Amino acid sequence: MSKFHPIPVMALLCVLMLPDTVQAADKDESWSFELMPYLWAASLQGNTRAEDAESPVDPGYSLFTLDNLQGAFMGAMRVSRGHWSWHLDTLYVDYQDDFAWGPLESHVGVSGGFVELGGGYSANLDGNLEWIAGLRSVSFTSEVSITPGPEGKVDKTWLDPFVGFRYRHSLSENWALRLRGDLGGMNPSARLSLNTFLAMEYAFSNKVQALFGYRYLELDFRDNGYLLDISASGFALGLALRF
Repeated sequence: MSKFHPIPVMALLCVLMLPDTVQAADKDESWSFELMPYLWAASLQGNTRAEDAESPVDPGYSLFTLDNLQGAFMGAMRVSRGHWSWHLDTLYVDYQDDFAWGPLESHVGVSGGFVELGGGYSANLDGNLEWIAGLRSVSFTSEVSITPGPEGKVDKTWLDPFVGFRYRHSLSENWALRLRGDLGGMNPSARLSLNTFLAMEYAFSNKVQALFGYRYLELDFRDNGYLLDISASGFALGLALRF
């Protein structure tokens, strides 16, 4: 099984993003912390190529099918004070599958994920609309073998800057709507990265909220014979813990 190794530069970025803006925040503004483990029941589809071997990713595949899911981890953290916020999001999956492709037998594996570090600014202290920007370190291993035919395995890691927004709208005392969207692909080899999330939030208390929604993620990266063109979409369930 391939292992996902977060890039050390992310730790350096954490230090660089502890900004003068923190010191500029009013002293009476308190810090807010949010931890959110979540599950994402995503379906994966697209194409992957490793060297000379290319194979489609089965559109009927579910990341949470026990027969094919080798491992998964997902979690997010957000820290805010005043107009400013900082967040960390991580995702790791390991997908392995064997299937018939016409008269050929094909094995395709895609494992890896991302570590995302970003910052946000809200013009109003209520924080309903927040503009975000950051850097996503993406690392994937793709392996394809076709019998009879070629086989290949490639490891790739790339940094992808992104910009977007985060929005929260209160519907009642307990219910709220959350929306997040960002767009990347500013890396020369990354043609596109798109990440969206729409969720309903229910507050059990000021410190515990449950979220249920739908997430869509698209990645298109091509470099020297390597191809990872996939989209993942599905329902997500999370638990936000604030303190």
